[in-house]
Amino acid sequence: MGLDRWYFNRFTVTGAILIIIGVLIYEVEALQSIITSIFYPVLLGSSEGKLVLFLFSMGGLLILNTIISSGKITSKFTGMDISGSRKYLKYTIILVLITFLIGILIEIWLRLNFGVSLFTVFVSLNPDVSSTSIMHSHIFKSALGSIFSNLGTVLPSNIHTGDSLFGYISPLAYIIIFTLPLTYITSLISMDNRMGHYRVIIAFAASLAMIGMIDGGMFSNPAIIGFAGLIGMYFIKEPFSSRDLIKPSLVVLLIILAGLAIEIGGSNPDNHQITLINQTGPVNWNGFNVQDNGNNTYTLFYNQNDKNNLIKLFSTVKGKADAFFITWDFYSYY
Repeated sequence: MGLDRWYFNRFTVTGAILIIIGVLIYEVEALQSIITSIFYPVLLGSSEGKLVLFLFSMGGLLILNTIISSGKITSKFTGMDISGSRKYLKYTIILVLITFLIGILIEIWLRLNFGVSLFTVFVSLNPDVSSTSIMHSHIFKSALGSIFSNLGTVLPSNIHTGDSLFGYISPLAYIIIFTLPLTYITSLISMDNRMGHYRVIIAFAASLAMIGMIDGGMFSNPAIIGFAGLIGMYFIKEPFSSRDLIKPSLVVLLIILAGLAIEIGGSNPDNHQITLINQTGPVNWNGFNVQDNGNNTYTLFYNQNDKNNLIKLFSTVKGKADAFFITWDFYSYY
């Protein structure tokens, strides 16, 4: 397909529509609730920022792939041989996996640094409330947020960057500024020389995986679904055989089981153990059944799920400590 005809391609039109929808989400409030509801199962979040990022990423991949597939752009500017699309898909998978694993290592380092259990949620209260855990990591989102803050960039108020976490985590989190764009580039190249629907699947999966890299980590919905799509496409051959999906299915199943094992195995169904960081004054525990264990540690006995407890704790502890760790109870949601 010549460069002069790329804008008539159906993938270009689809990509443009996705980007337009992303723009409209900020302008039409009714559209926000409808579209976030549609994408909630895969993104697992009601954040417009996360949804817009996904739509822009997938739309951009479809448009850019159409342009480079003309051959003229590729040969003139990149000089790359894009015939080995499977090789670049492998690079994408490696970059995504490395990012996920480094995120988990930083989460572990954070807890070892403060001498608390690995099975805790860390909540930073200053200046804004931000949380992170091995099960749902915001490590890399906080790194990107700190960059925007340092640049003086003002983002819309409904986009939460989690930059208040960055004072507590390893600077290694800045690796995201390298792995994220590289993932985008390798996934873009990996779409070439494939059947049309395979290109769409890679664009969809890569965009989800990148959302997981920024917000959620390895065990989040976008990460698992996106990673499953990428490795599924890596193993698929022509002609298609369902046997090609056995290996990727086993890999994804192992990730899901590992996440479930951490979630359940790390649960404390009897109480919450709370450790306050840099406590500056006594906390008014009115309305809570709390036991003071000394050394800024407390035992919280509760009768509601973790989400409700955390929401109440945000306002209770804010102003009395800079941050806190708290154990979780998987069973409290049921």
